[in-house]
Amino acid sequence: MKTANVFFDRSYGYARAIIALAGGLILVIWPEAVKNSIMIILGALILAVGLVSLIMSYTGKWKKEKVPLLLLNSIVDIAFGLVLIIFPDFFMSVIFFVFGLILLIFGLGEIINLFRTAKAVRVPWPLYLGPLITLALGVIMFFNPAWVSNALFVIFGAALLLYSVSEFASTYVIRRRMKDIEVEIDENIKQIEE
Repeated sequence: MKTANVFFDRSYGYARAIIALAGGLILVIWPEAVKNSIMIILGALILAVGLVSLIMSYTGKWKKEKVPLLLLNSIVDIAFGLVLIIFPDFFMSVIFFVFGLILLIFGLGEIINLFRTAKAVRVPWPLYLGPLITLALGVIMFFNPAWVSNALFVIFGAALLLYSVSEFASTYVIRRRMKDIEVEIDENIKQIEE
């Protein structure tokens, strides 16, 4: 009961719901901005790692050892971080392009394997559905990665909105039922004391 009280505490449950609501709305309304922001944040993190590595290569114990690999690593990190910050759309498209290619290869490979197997053993048609869907998604991601990335962000945002509504409702209902149980326990204690 104590664990449930903490988990469905009004401030905690409603805070989770509000955060999910805000995140879901942002993803559904501005998927393109979120997509770019993620790449910019990733680029900023890689840039920061590169700058720290660069500073470390010229200070402290690394200064005496002259580690060229650390300097090279810092230059690569800084360059890659800057490129991610400057060209976020390109890298997001590349990621989905690669994912699409992987799905395309997996789906096509599975279909070929099923056809080969069907020559020796009867293969039920529902077994073809998964690889066909995988192949179709791969083709869509391969040829239209920008659309897919926006759609994925919108779907994720919609799922967060659904979670938010569910969290509001469950926090309200469970808190109410827990209060009813507490009142019932208090009444039972009063009856026993009398």
